[in-house]
Order: sequence, then C-alpha cells, then structure tokens
Amino acid sequence: MIPDFLLPEWVPNAHPLIVHFPIALIFVSIAADALALWLGERWETGQEVATGLYAATGLSAIASYYSGTWAIDTVPIVTPGAAQTLSTHSFWAWYTMVSTSGYALLRTAGLFIPWVRARRSAHVVLFLLGLGTLVPMHETGENGGAMVYKRGVGVTRTQEVPSTSSPAADSTQRDTTAQASESAAGSSSSDAESP
Repeated sequence: MIPDFLLPEWVPNAHPLIVHFPIALIFVSIAADALALWLGERWETGQEVATGLYAATGLSAIASYYSGTWAIDTVPIVTPGAAQTLSTHSFWAWYTMVSTSGYALLRTAGLFIPWVRARRSAHVVLFLLGLGTLVPMHETGENGGAMVYKRGVGVTRTQEVPSTSSPAADSTQRDTTAQASESAAGSSSSDAESP
C-alpha cells in the first residue's frame, strides 16, 4: 500500500493512479503481438517483445487489483446501487487479474517450446487468446467508470455552482441579469423621450 504522504491531495487512494497501467499496456501488447504476427520472420524478437508486454500487463493488473482491494476502505459506499456496482467491478477485476497474468504465463512458457515458436498457427491461436483478455478488462473498466461517474464513489465536491440570483462569482464575467435590467431601463427612457 502506498503511504498517504506520497499521494496528491486530490486522490483518495492509489488505485486511480495505478488502474490505467494495465488498460494502456493491454492495447500496446496486442498491437505489438499483431505486428509480430504480421511481420513474422522479419521481426525475429517480435514474440519476445509481445510476451514481455503481456507480462507487464499481468503484473500491473495484479497491482491494480490489490490497490483496489485496499481502496475499498478509503471511500464510503453509501447506496445499495454503489455496493452492487462495487461487487461487480471487484469480480471483473479479479477475473482480469487472473486472465491477464495467466495469459502472460502461457505466453512465457510458449517461448521455451520450439514447436510453439516455430508455427504461425500457434501464434495465431495465442494472439486470439490475447484478444480475449480485452473482455474482462472492458467489463472491469465499465463498472469502475460507473462507480465514479454514475455512483459518485471516491468523488468529492470541489466547486459550487453559483445560484442564478447571486452576482457573478468571477469579476471578469458580467452579470447578465444586471445587464438585461440596464438595457430594459435604457430602452424605456428612450421611448419616453421620443415624441
């Protein structure tokens, strides 16, 4: 767990800072794997690079999952809807951690099996399995986003919207109600002066 003094004051825990690494890495991993599959023999280390990226994805998914379990204690869950969304998010996060780290182990083992490395068909199957890790990653992200943006978990109110009856909060902005009153008064006085 990251000590509080290392976190910015606007973040309730380390999870929001860590959670985006596996999301970014999975797309980079799949792109590198697609390039390695397309280039084949022309990129001799392509499978190793893609496997290393998948390993980084799996490790970051583990860190993200455990940072999320520690984060639960730092934010209030006050509605049943938020609790249900948290439960769903937690399930998919666990499944994402298991699938990405398990897939990384499978890819690493495949590097040491000569017939897996040599056959393009084996690489295609491994690539398709890698694409499958996007499903739990997507579900985890959808439910995590719903917790923040729909349920308001971990979000504090940082600014107040001024009411319409109060003067403009910013001195550089003109108060439109006062401007409308001035223009109405100006037009009525010009009407009174004209014969």
